[in-house]
Amino acid sequence: RSSSWRHHETCRSVSDPEQSRAHEQHNQATSPRTCGGGFDVALLVSVLKQENASDICVIRVPPELKYTDHMIIVSGSSPRHLSAIAELLQTDFKFLRKDQEPHVRLEGRDCDDWKCIDFGPMVLHLMLPDTRQTYELEKLWTLRSYDEQLKRIPPETLPSDFIYDITHA
Repeated sequence: RSSSWRHHETCRSVSDPEQSRAHEQHNQATSPRTCGGGFDVALLVSVLKQENASDICVIRVPPELKYTDHMIIVSGSSPRHLSAIAELLQTDFKFLRKDQEPHVRLEGRDCDDWKCIDFGPMVLHLMLPDTRQTYELEKLWTLRSYDEQLKRIPPETLPSDFIYDITHA
C-alpha cells in the first residue's frame, strides 16, 4: 500500500532566503501555535515520512472546539513500528521543547494497535491499518459539517428507511 499525504498546505523546504521568509510567514499564519521550540506540523510530518509512517492525514481542527489546532492520523506497519515512532517523537519533542512547556502525553503505551500523543497544538494518532479502518477518525472529524446539516433536516421529510440517530439540541 502506497503512502499518501493529505493536507491543506504544502510543507516544503525552501533554500532561497526571501522564499524562506515568505514560507515562515505563511506557516505562522496557518499554524498559530507551535510547541517544543518549533516542533510544528511540517516538522512532525517530515519525521513521520522519514520513519515510514503511511497514509499521513492532517486535519485542521476548528478553533471553536478548543481542543487542538491539528489532528494528525497515520498508519504504522506493526505494533513495534507504532511504538518506535512514538518513542522517537517523544525524544525529539523533549529535546526541542522549552522549559516552560509541558511534557507530551502518550496514551496507549500498553495498546498494540493505537497510540496517541498530545503535543498541545497537535494531536497525533498512530494506528495499525485495521484499527484505523475500524474507527475512521478522518470521517469523524471531516464530516462534522455534514452532520450539522443533517440536524437541520426535519425527520418527517426523510425517507422511511433512513436511520436518523442524531439528537436535536
